[in-house]
Amino acid sequence: MAREVIKEMHEQKISGGYLVLLRITLGLAFFTTWLSNFTKEVFTTSGFDYGFEGTIRYFIDDPNHISTPIDALIVEFIFPNWIIFALGWMIAELLISVTLTFGLFTRLGSIIGAGSTIILGLGALGVDWPWTYALLFIGCVTCALVGAGRWYGIDYWLKEKIPNKFAYFLL
Repeated sequence: MAREVIKEMHEQKISGGYLVLLRITLGLAFFTTWLSNFTKEVFTTSGFDYGFEGTIRYFIDDPNHISTPIDALIVEFIFPNWIIFALGWMIAELLISVTLTFGLFTRLGSIIGAGSTIILGLGALGVDWPWTYALLFIGCVTCALVGAGRWYGIDYWLKEKIPNKFAYFLL
């Protein structure tokens, strides 16, 4: 379905400008989140009052938080190994922002973005506004389905250079 829509848009010379706007907006949203977390030393500080552990603990300990199976995973597995997960999350947020902002391997970045949004949404269930995560998820899925980097992104040039099926998945 998405392939036919893209083909029809190209045939009718319809611009993918709205996809570019969505892709760049999502990329900048992930980048500003990464930059905020980086400057607040969330990724490098331990302790339940501040940093990576404190940020997650804030949501879990909130009286309005709706408990999910991910809570036990966080307390039993992620907290003891917080530095590995903090580093991984820092790299993932930066990767997502670069892929979406510049349209480089957009599908891969969008899929990772959708997954991280689901994890964040489950962790903040009942505490934070759920539609924030729903809209981020829908935006990431849209970018992944239509290959939004093919409009005014690096993926446009890469699809000509790498014509195999694996590249189609990434681009």
